[in-house]
Amino acid sequence: MFRPVAQIPLDYSVFKDKKSIFSWAPSGAIIFGNGAAAKTGEELKKLGVKKAVLVTDQGLVKVGIAGKVIESVKNAGIALAVYDQCEADSSVETVEKITELLDGADVVIGLGGGSSMDPAKAAAIVATNGGSIRDYQGCDKFEKAPLPIVAIPTAAGTGSECTPFAVIADRQREWKMPIGGTGIMPALAICDPELTYSLPASITAATGMDALTHAIEAYTSRCTEPISDALASQAIRLIAHAIRPAVFRGDSDKDARYDMMMGAMLGGYAFTSASLGISHCMAHPLGAQYHVPHGVANALCLPVVMEFNMGAWPERYADIAGFFGVDTYGMSVREAAKAGVDCVYELLEDMPVKPLEAYGVTEESLDRLADDAMLGGDRPNNARMTTKEDFIKLYRKVMTLKKEK
Repeated sequence: MFRPVAQIPLDYSVFKDKKSIFSWAPSGAIIFGNGAAAKTGEELKKLGVKKAVLVTDQGLVKVGIAGKVIESVKNAGIALAVYDQCEADSSVETVEKITELLDGADVVIGLGGGSSMDPAKAAAIVATNGGSIRDYQGCDKFEKAPLPIVAIPTAAGTGSECTPFAVIADRQREWKMPIGGTGIMPALAICDPELTYSLPASITAATGMDALTHAIEAYTSRCTEPISDALASQAIRLIAHAIRPAVFRGDSDKDARYDMMMGAMLGGYAFTSASLGISHCMAHPLGAQYHVPHGVANALCLPVVMEFNMGAWPERYADIAGFFGVDTYGMSVREAAKAGVDCVYELLEDMPVKPLEAYGVTEESLDRLADDAMLGGDRPNNARMTTKEDFIKLYRKVMTLKKEK
């Protein structure tokens, strides 16, 4: 059926230089463009699929997006089971329910944001390896190839359609489990910007800022390499110029929606190779403990973290100013780097994103949040090393952002 992705171990060795060996394992195939989702059934039939399981959520059922994909698959003569109860920050229990449907399936389809694509990936692991998804926390913990995955994003955000990662909420531990391995790179990504047209401004903003965080953290990671640099820089350019029109006139600006989905996909590919930074280390505990949407958490943390990191690699932050369209001619490297950080602060001011206080985060929250941020797998790859006290100070600064107007 699918040509498998090479099972290359995920290696995020820090301090790469220009002569370091690096690996690159992109997904099996990408179909990108307006109307691409209508071809889902046709593409699955070409690949010899007889039975599929679709993983999605009730919101996409209600707006009719899930129905269009279901119709396409059934019209192709493919047997289809549907799980449509994915929740925000999909949980271990959700993965267990999806896994029960996968017996005899050739492929699992994740339709939605990360909250649908990630549990589809996780269930694909358990379906062939057994046990609980908790057994596979970390990188390269599964031995058998997972069930093939088809990813259809409905927001320009997580980039999960082209990454070897899933994040699953463990409610018992109030912890977001990172799971990685090139075996869960989707064998097919179907990226259709039309699926994002009906997204409200708040979700477009949160998911778009998530995508921007991926791109910026990939570009400033210690694990950068030439391919990730090319992808991350282009992703930043696209998102920097498209996110405002996508948020504020996304019902009519089709070009902005197209560029945002392209930017999110490129950012996903970039951080697959280059890893991320401490914005994500800070965002995951906020989601696990206070249910702050992942994109919102990253949006609030990103400019604060950039300001913190700026001195560690000012040349890269100066590049970011240029990607945003700032004319840095005549500026010192530090001045240009600060301009890059200011671009993101100014962007956050324009975004309809709630402050942390709206989610109940208080000064008393910071010690535990910092403890969990210290456990983040991306921390060693951040441009600047970070202590628990640093995280407390960073969280404290994030709490002052985006006060209700």
